[in-house]
Amino acid sequence: MNMLYPQRLDAASWEVRTITITGQDENGLIACSLNTVCLTEATYTALSYVWGDPKVTKPILVDGQVFQATVNLELGLRTLGQDFVGKALWVDAICINQQDIAEKNQQVPLMGELYGHAAGVVIWLGESDPAMEMLMEGLAQEAPSLGAGVDGTSKRQHEIGIRKNESMFMAIARRPWWKRIWLQVVQEALLSQEDPVFRCGPHEFTWSRFFGFFLAHYKEAEKLGSTSNERAPEVSEWQERLGIQDSEHYKYGAGSDVVILSVYATVRNDFQRINHVPLSAIVAMGFDRAATVPHDYIYGFLGLMSEHDTTLVDVDYNSSHWDLYRAFAENLVASEDEDGTKVFSTLCFSDGEGRPSWVPDFGRQSMLGPQSGMLLIIDKSWHFPPTVWFSDDNEVLMLAGVLLGDIIWSRHIQASQDGLLSNISGIVNLARRETAAGTPSLTRLFTGNNGGRGPLLKNEAESDRWWEHLMDDAFPIKAVLSSEAGQEPRGELDGLSISSVCSQLAASALLTSAGRSLFVTTNGQIGIGVPRCQPGDLVVYLYGMYAPFVLRPKSGHYTIIGAARIAGLEDAASLERYCTEHQLAKATFRLG
Repeated sequence: MNMLYPQRLDAASWEVRTITITGQDENGLIACSLNTVCLTEATYTALSYVWGDPKVTKPILVDGQVFQATVNLELGLRTLGQDFVGKALWVDAICINQQDIAEKNQQVPLMGELYGHAAGVVIWLGESDPAMEMLMEGLAQEAPSLGAGVDGTSKRQHEIGIRKNESMFMAIARRPWWKRIWLQVVQEALLSQEDPVFRCGPHEFTWSRFFGFFLAHYKEAEKLGSTSNERAPEVSEWQERLGIQDSEHYKYGAGSDVVILSVYATVRNDFQRINHVPLSAIVAMGFDRAATVPHDYIYGFLGLMSEHDTTLVDVDYNSSHWDLYRAFAENLVASEDEDGTKVFSTLCFSDGEGRPSWVPDFGRQSMLGPQSGMLLIIDKSWHFPPTVWFSDDNEVLMLAGVLLGDIIWSRHIQASQDGLLSNISGIVNLARRETAAGTPSLTRLFTGNNGGRGPLLKNEAESDRWWEHLMDDAFPIKAVLSSEAGQEPRGELDGLSISSVCSQLAASALLTSAGRSLFVTTNGQIGIGVPRCQPGDLVVYLYGMYAPFVLRPKSGHYTIIGAARIAGLEDAASLERYCTEHQLAKATFRLG
């Protein structure tokens, strides 16, 4: 018998445990007592934190017994102790017997009620750092404002201030708490009736205060455009001080960490209006997050689901998480909810590893990573609902669709400056293929795949100028980047050098492709897809989806490589027109 947990909690009676910090013992260990209470009658504050490495611990005392808490939890309790002595807290690692799977299976479905009944939520972010100190300076103003003069030096200083704030928010967004799933972050932030409170070292600030400041910054940053003073010496120095690598900021064309903050900035208010999150959106909310137990990429959001959706999830930590993932994938692709197929179209698909390729690993999903279909999907699906059925053994998913073409050439656009020359060579190779085919659509692909962030190229004249130089057979691809002639300003390029034009084009390709690959099909189509696409793969449109898919032939079936985008076929109407004009026949694709 476990002396700390002599009796299993009874979920049917709404039993939960809370802890009360009582102080420290003579050795300086944090001491607390454990209490079993009725959820609907208890008064407590939920503590939100990141476990950290479960193998690296520090001892605390619970009812006089040594309990090995993770380092981050011990530090959080120690820091909060002076404010919460004698007050009840709910802390998952202590209040649920983590060794009792049956108790976890019963307690997890109560999480929605547990956070909803909490008197408040305290979010422990960890120790303070320069980014947090800068944030506190901004929040100390009566009404944080980012406004500034717009002339001369004041304008430059204003822009540099915005760029420093970008770095500050990026550093804050990289704290592990924002990427955590297990019963925390999303549920605590959304279900708490009171405004959640952040604690970081000695600092304290509310959820609404933080995101009010963040949104004010966001609006100002949008006014600056994508390049204004981004790489000013003062900004680079500040990034170095915060430990932020500049290359990471530009790697995928946007700071994915800051994107997470922008989602949280509005999601709490949105959720409190509708009181649940659609099942398809549950999957998307797990992108770019981490969970100690793989089941929690689904279980971690139970409290946000509608009453109907919770009936689709049987909480059982003893079962395989792959069975859970398979059931969710089936629901996404076969439901009559268009949002389901839209999310399915954004997923990252692995190489199968002994399981069907259409069953994604929800623990490896990314919002902006190169394997993701995000920024590739079109606005509306074509031929919805999809025609879907499964093999008798449930291993093969069968979907109707049309074959758009076979890939005969592909080039990975590398997400680094080291790949600059390779990127330019690949783009020129591709551009010349297009010219031969009479379908110069590369620029359309670039400008059409920018995620709503505005045109990559400033105007058509600039686009045409780049295209003209790429089409020049004498264009000195290899020599131009290092030669003196390649560095000289040219009047026909509005004072830019050929090297500068190449660099801008390569940077635009990198931003647009976000580490993906460009490809050409047998019928002259140009597209962009996940890095693993290669000659011999097929590009198909599966009815009801929000993007074409790249499939790879296997013995008796195909495996899903990932989503793609084809220039000129970025909407349902153009797909319909293309298939009619080229008389593309409906086919069934067996996905294993």
